[in-house]
Amino acid sequence: MKIEFKFNSKSSGQNVPEAIRLAEKHGGFIEDRYYKINFESPEDKDLTKLFELVGNLKGTAISINGEEPVVARKFFNAVNCPEKFLCKGICRHVRIGYYDFGSFLDENSENIENGIFSTSDENLIRYMTDFLEMVEENRFRFNKDRFLEYFQRETEMEHKFCKKFNFEKTKKELEKLPEEIQLVPRKELEEYEERFGYEEEYEVENTISTILTHCELSSKLSFKDVLQCSKALSLLINERGCATIEDTDVLIYSFPVLRQIILAKLIFYEKFIDELDEEELKYIATKENDFFCASNPISRLYFQIFNEDDSTIKECFEKLKRLKK
Repeated sequence: MKIEFKFNSKSSGQNVPEAIRLAEKHGGFIEDRYYKINFESPEDKDLTKLFELVGNLKGTAISINGEEPVVARKFFNAVNCPEKFLCKGICRHVRIGYYDFGSFLDENSENIENGIFSTSDENLIRYMTDFLEMVEENRFRFNKDRFLEYFQRETEMEHKFCKKFNFEKTKKELEKLPEEIQLVPRKELEEYEERFGYEEEYEVENTISTILTHCELSSKLSFKDVLQCSKALSLLINERGCATIEDTDVLIYSFPVLRQIILAKLIFYEKFIDELDEEELKYIATKENDFFCASNPISRLYFQIFNEDDSTIKECFEKLKRLKK
């Protein structure tokens, strides 16, 4: 496999000198002011380092075996996926509403009966609109063929470069998903949940899931912060369980396999969604007080990712406890 990485050697970006040193180390050459460096393995650490240094510069591109350039972000998401030890071959980068594809059944099995998924969440219907066909009012058929086509487009890089990716497992898992989705009033759903002994998830977990799924990163973040924030979001999106300490509102997410920890805190504001337009409801991730913060006028989610042996975790935990509205 031949992987070509190129970047503008004349750019004024502060990381360009270090990128040039790496390029020279690998026999890089200049062509029309662009440094071009060839790698044989997509997992080469210096290839990842180059992306971290100059991946955000205009003109930076990656091409495989002389083909058309690919989206660098998707390439590295596939190669350096934090879920590769946990996904069992069913890619978690594609989502159905709030949920990654591999977790949809685990999270919603209590509300599925005879191939029909009952929900009172109108937002979930909105997020799935591209794959739904109306059967009658508040009842929709889930077009699995259309979703499968979407899944194939979105996982093109994973299919090529992820050793765990298994498309046959994906198709089998897709067949297990509900055939229809029914939107029911909250009262009816509560009766359904009582009948099957299902406890509704905490409002905090539902809110965090919504924020993470529909969060955009601020263009003002440094590229290093973009990568760190993206990794934290990727881990949190697929993690439903967390620990708390009595008398604190700090959430602790642990990832033993990766030896990493995420601290988070959710703050609500007393505003009504009906008073806001769609643009105001968007979540934008910025950085505040050494934490990433995904916020809109309704709520703010503070979070940060740490290595397990990071000596600053305790200090950051105390700082997060003190954060107020």
